[in-house]
Amino acid sequence: MAAGLKNLIRLHEWTVDERRRELGQHIRKLNELDQLVRDLETELKREQALAGSSEMGITFGAYYNLFRYRRGLLDQKIRAKEAEILEARDILSRAFMELKKYQVADEIRKREAALEEARREQGELDELGLQLYRRQSARRKAASTAG
Repeated sequence: MAAGLKNLIRLHEWTVDERRRELGQHIRKLNELDQLVRDLETELKREQALAGSSEMGITFGAYYNLFRYRRGLLDQKIRAKEAEILEARDILSRAFMELKKYQVADEIRKREAALEEARREQGELDELGLQLYRRQSARRKAASTAG
């Protein structure tokens, strides 16, 4: 049973590691999307500055419409990625709880085995003590009858 439990623990540790990696990938992708939003905001400021200082102001309206469209797409992707992150965290949490269940079972099994070993050793010591007591009693009895 111990070997089977060890294998289950190893399997669930691997599963937890995989779920952590997946969560990390989702978080990295969210960070990339956040960077794209910052880049887009920087680009908007640059275009606003150009529109205010030259005849490029005529095309700013069209650029701003494109900006809002691109920003909307990024916001959708961010919301979707945040939902994926929440789901990945939930999956990781469940995998971790499953791992802990097997780890606790293994600890209980080890504790019970240690208690059983201690009981066995104590029984052996009690038996040795009893044998020693009987020998000493027999010697005393033999010495008192002989003397």
